[in-house]
Formats: sequence, C-alpha cells, structure tokens
Amino acid sequence: MLKAFLSTAISLSALFCASQEAPKVSGAVAKPGFIDSKAVQGLNKYTRLVKIADSKGGFLCSLELSGYALRDVLERKEIKKENDGFDRPLDTFITAKGRDGKSVLFSYGEAYLGDGEGVLLADGARMILPHRHPPLEDKKNDPAIMLDVKKRGAINLESCASCHDGEAYSRLHFPKGWLLIAVQDGFAGRFIEDLTEITVAQVGIKVESDKSKSRDYIVESPTIIGPEGKPHEFKPEDFNKLPRLRVEDAGIGLGRGYRGTSVWEGVPLKGLLQHFLPKGVDPRRAYVLVTAADGYRCLYSGAEVFNNSDEKCALMIDRKNGEPLGKGAGVYAILPRGDFFVDRHARMVKEVRLVIP
Repeated sequence: MLKAFLSTAISLSALFCASQEAPKVSGAVAKPGFIDSKAVQGLNKYTRLVKIADSKGGFLCSLELSGYALRDVLERKEIKKENDGFDRPLDTFITAKGRDGKSVLFSYGEAYLGDGEGVLLADGARMILPHRHPPLEDKKNDPAIMLDVKKRGAINLESCASCHDGEAYSRLHFPKGWLLIAVQDGFAGRFIEDLTEITVAQVGIKVESDKSKSRDYIVESPTIIGPEGKPHEFKPEDFNKLPRLRVEDAGIGLGRGYRGTSVWEGVPLKGLLQHFLPKGVDPRRAYVLVTAADGYRCLYSGAEVFNNSDEKCALMIDRKNGEPLGKGAGVYAILPRGDFFVDRHARMVKEVRLVIP
C-alpha cells in the first residue's frame, strides 16, 4: 500500500513539474494548450548567438540558443480571431510572460512577416565561455554541450562565484526554462526566461469599414489617438519639420506577390508619437494600431516604432517616386521597413492609435 502511494506521489510530482516547465499558449488561437514535445515535433530548428541584458540594460550572459520560430509554433495553434470587422491577423499582438512576472510584447508582423525566423522560442542553450575557461566543478555546464530545459534547471553555478562575483565581472547567470527572444532586437532587446505563457491578443476595437473608399477617397489629415484615448490633431507642418528618409524597395505581398519597385519618402513614425508616450513608460510595453479609411489595419509593437534604427523603422510616407501618393493611397501611408512582406503597408491612413495595454 505504501509502495503504491509513493509511486503515485512521485508520478504526480513529475506531472506537476512538467506542467510548470511547459509554457501555455492561449487567447486568439483555435488550439490553446501547452508547448510540449508534440507541439514542436518536426519543426525546423534554428541556432543563434545572442548577448543577453538584464532589466537595467547591463550585460547578463552570452549564449548559443537552439529553438523554434515562434510563428511555426503558433501556426500549429492556429490564430483565430473573433469577428471584429477585419478578417486578417495583422492587427493582433503577442504577449509573453516569465515566472518572475516579466513580460514582453510582439506584433504579429514581427513573428510572421520578417526575412528570418523572427522571434525565437528556445529550449536549448549553452554558455559562450572564454576559450581558456577551466572546467566547471559540477561538470554539468560543459560549454561545448547544448543543454535542454531540464538540464539547465539543475545547473549549480556556486563554483563560479569566486571569479564572477568580483568587481571585474558580473555574477554568472544561466537562464532557466524555455526562453523567448527577439533576435532582431540585438543586445538589451526583448527577452524572457522561464517562460510560462504566450497570449495572442486582439485589440478589442471593431473596424468601421467602407469599401467604397478603397480607390478614390483621400484622407487629408489622419487623427492621432494618445494612450489616454483622446484624439489629437495631426499637423502637416509638424510632420514636415521632422528628418526625412528615402528608401527604394521591391514590394512582395503574401497574396499578390511582386507589387513593383518604388522609391518611398517620409518620416519615422517615432517622431510623430514620441511626445505622446507617458514619461517613465517603457515603450516596449506599447503598441501602435494604424487604421485606413477602407477599414484595413495593422499593428506595430512599441519596440518597432520607438526602439528600431532607421533601417527597420515604421515609416509614415507622403511621397512615392518623387510624387504625392494620390488617389487610392491617400495623403499618408505607413511602410514597415523591418518586414520582408508588404502586408502591413497601410494606405489612406485615417487613424494612428498609441496603446499601452
């Protein structure tokens, strides 16, 4: 009897630990559930070298990560929106949370529309240690071996304290559990360790569409909605004072393929929205929802709008091939420079809404 009880207790304990280690996917998906071995079986694996920062921007560790594209995992969970008047997922966003309570936000476009694997969901990692680093005492942290979630959870770094707790070095840290990282962000970018949940979210605003405005309608001046929900006047004179960018690109769409090669001119969306961001708020917590006159819309994460370089910024454009945009495009449009595909290129911009969930 006692033997049977002990066996049952051990089994329940193992199940509890397993569920704690497996991140859960929920929200606007058809197949919510945990990310386990079945959920990733057969998916392509990617390996990347990354430099990780702590919450204050200080160096934490350097790693080689092995894992899966978040988009491939979510493809199996099937993003499924409730009816909000817009039938594409371009206006959804993804939040992820770790066991320590830290959270990050990504746009759908960052996961699906870039030119690489996008956001990386990693289950394997190894430390990048100096070439002449001596073996670690517990022999579980061999820098030549990629360690999975379970093995990293058992790592003991106490033997490293004498070297890494001094003034010259920070404390040695080996992230635990499943890891989620925006590789495209670089150092001090969005990173979660000991991942517990991933949520695909809708913005909760219904689209008021008018398909009759798809070709001939002109929006002279879009409205900017601040995080407090208040509309603000868009002033063309302020727009014209901002530093301009000029970029030539070939447009490739998921639906229609090649859309032509054009020279676009405009200003980074960051310049228009920076002063609407409340003081002390981390812009990586925010997102920007862009809505066109015909109801088409797309969403950008705060990291895309506020933290990216000019090469990957969201650009509000007013000229194409040296001419104003004109009918069918409106006075202003949004061009996502970080995307490979043009599906988040919104024409006839009617509203730009800054939201802090």
